[in-house]
Amino acid sequence: MRESRYNVWVEDGPLVHVYNGVSGRTTSMPADRREPLQRFIAGDDEAPADPGLLETMAANAMIVADGADELELLRERYESTRANPDRFHLTVVTSLGCNLDCPYCFEAKHPSLLDDEVQRQLLRLVDQKLSRVRDFGVLWYGGEPLVGLPALLSLSDEFIARAAAAGVAYEADIITNGHLLTAATARELRARGVRNAQVTIDGPREVHDRRRPLAGGRGTFDQLLANVIAVAGIIDVAVRVNLDSENLDQAPQLLHELAAAGLAGRIAVAPGHVVATKVNPLAPSARYRTACLPRSAFAEAEGQFAELADRLGFATIAPPGPTGAPCTAVRDNELVIGTRGEIYKCTETVGDPGEVIGNLRSWPQPGDRLSKWLTYDPFADADCRSCIALPVCMGGCAYHSMNASLRDSRCSTFRFRHEGQVRRLARRGSAEVRRRPG
Repeated sequence: MRESRYNVWVEDGPLVHVYNGVSGRTTSMPADRREPLQRFIAGDDEAPADPGLLETMAANAMIVADGADELELLRERYESTRANPDRFHLTVVTSLGCNLDCPYCFEAKHPSLLDDEVQRQLLRLVDQKLSRVRDFGVLWYGGEPLVGLPALLSLSDEFIARAAAAGVAYEADIITNGHLLTAATARELRARGVRNAQVTIDGPREVHDRRRPLAGGRGTFDQLLANVIAVAGIIDVAVRVNLDSENLDQAPQLLHELAAAGLAGRIAVAPGHVVATKVNPLAPSARYRTACLPRSAFAEAEGQFAELADRLGFATIAPPGPTGAPCTAVRDNELVIGTRGEIYKCTETVGDPGEVIGNLRSWPQPGDRLSKWLTYDPFADADCRSCIALPVCMGGCAYHSMNASLRDSRCSTFRFRHEGQVRRLARRGSAEVRRRPG
């Protein structure tokens, strides 16, 4: 037996934690047990070791057989989840137009809505898929999806009815700028299976209004905050704070303001990494590069953000755990549908004609543009194969990996801050144990 190559050891006062990326499990022990334990695993039969602890570590994939090929195990996990035939997922762009004008937006927007003909074609695709799957998921996306609310509601009703008739489980989420997310709209969404809404607030009023104004230039902070307060008891809300060098220092003030508004314990918060992509030279983000943080710097900012959010009592996203094929772009049975019936594989390519892989009118239509996503192989990348983060990242963002100018941002932040994230994960687990009754 030997130690897994994906163990992360973290000292934490009198304790030491070991986390394994393959299993996602964490084991804690007194710090003085680590050295003799590791000597015993390495073959020193004289070193004292706790048999119960060894058994736990073996069950958690922290100790593996000498001949075990952990890399091949991860490859099998990746391929099996990439080709999962039981789940069908759609990202649906109801409106590529948007009521906001954010300088870092990666999309080249046009004011198109999902029309009746495209909706009919989309329902035809859904009917073809539902007879062969167990789960059907939808992400409502834009532009701004609530600009296209009528189509969203009518399609939701059709999706729910068709899924029920086919005996298929249905769930949905929405990513919205939140300006149109009133309490009444939140109730309509909840009634149609939407579980979670992600909205973005980029800082205190002055900062947010500069970065996320309405198309006419008017600020959105006050309306957005009022909306979040109103809907937090109706639908689960996650506030995303897009961080770059221009607003990084103001993020703590925003968290304190959200807590003062009574939102701690009612919403989740998470930082987002602003990356200026090359989706389209007409997109605002094509002019927005110098403010973007390198991935390693964002990883550090993410850790500081999470620590403060935890202290203030917000729900926060847990450190990453084991994954398979990580996103829609590389999964066989997932598609992104544009307002004109065009089909993409990656949300970051919406609006880019060069990334269209087909159209609802003629789908399926195999071709090189689809093949590049479904043949993407993180295990062909030497950096990925040797990386401690591979089990929780699986190559990260394929789109960024395929673009030389974006490769810096392809990785999970676990690559840069795995020790800090494991320490946070272990402490969260201890806190959960302490909160349990009895």
